[in-house]
Amino acid sequence: MLEYAFCTDKLVPTICHVCTEPHQARSTLSVNSPTILLIRRLSPHIMTLESDAVAGATIELLEARLRRLTYLLTGATDWTGVPTTPEKPTSLDETVSRRLARLESELERLSRSVPAVRDVLQLHTGMPTIHANSSTQTIPYNPILTHTQLDDRSPDLFRTTPPHEIPEGLTTQTLASIVLSYATAFPETASRLTSLNDLPVPDAQSSAALIELQPQLDRLAQKQSEQAAEISELRVRTARVLQRWYDVGLVGSGECWAEWEGRLEDVEREVRRKEVIRQGREEEA
Repeated sequence: MLEYAFCTDKLVPTICHVCTEPHQARSTLSVNSPTILLIRRLSPHIMTLESDAVAGATIELLEARLRRLTYLLTGATDWTGVPTTPEKPTSLDETVSRRLARLESELERLSRSVPAVRDVLQLHTGMPTIHANSSTQTIPYNPILTHTQLDDRSPDLFRTTPPHEIPEGLTTQTLASIVLSYATAFPETASRLTSLNDLPVPDAQSSAALIELQPQLDRLAQKQSEQAAEISELRVRTARVLQRWYDVGLVGSGECWAEWEGRLEDVEREVRRKEVIRQGREEEA
């Protein structure tokens, strides 16, 4: 059982969770006191609230990590910067795991067929400190390594210099040539910034009028979608009417004419038979 005591005019355990320091109980309450019974009744509710808060924070952190992974995999965001949800793969071959497996198989095939790729992978796995000017670490060559494994084995290989730092391995002439290669972009950027500054700002009333038109545009879009659905239904009904006309008007009429033609042939044969009988009787008479 947990022993409670008074500390800073509050009912706290002997190990105070308010001050996060141990305190001596000045007046220990009895187990059957009303205060202890009230605390026992309220403890499950407090624990439930704390559990809900912890679960909500955990879910929020997991959602943030999921959005980050989504951006790393797709690289697509909406206008607010929130990563867009990737579309569901239409088949098993379009999943991320299968795509990564295909990339690894293609990398293995390239490493076997192209010597340059094999040399780069061997350099990446065999010289992890090539840019650190330290001793070379020998690692067994493996043509297929994931990006995380390569970063763990060779953290300094192909290391990019931050934009605010000057590369140590480049001379002054090389740096000057790099800067001068972008000299033509400076006037172009300045002219673009000037043109942006010269752009007139739309009138507030015009912008407000356009914003007021948004509900009307939404209603028109809804009406257009309803008309599109009605037109689609009319097309289906038209197709059914045409099929009915074809079955009844064309096929049925053809069957009716065929039946009439057969009946006429039967009547014609009966008339000819009776004429032959009549002619035979006349000849006998």
